[in-house]
Amino acid sequence: MTNSSSTQTPSSRPQQSYPTPAGPAAAALLPLLILLFVLVILIIGTGLLYVTLAHPSLATPLTVAVAGVTLLVTIAGAIAAFLAVSRR
Repeated sequence: MTNSSSTQTPSSRPQQSYPTPAGPAAAALLPLLILLFVLVILIIGTGLLYVTLAHPSLATPLTVAVAGVTLLVTIAGAIAAFLAVSRR
């Protein structure tokens, strides 16, 4: 008994499919992620503002925490900008 795939010529064998390049959906992903990030930051900021107004004794610890988060976001943004420039 012979194997039918061994009798096929190379041109009659199915071609290996490669993934197609990303289209407009991938291009729209980054702005949506940025919008989501901004909305999450606004929601967290609004919550921290409410807590600070409701409990004034927490103003100093929250200020330090927000300053730390701001520093981390700034560093992450600088790294992302560097990677975007170096990728071109």
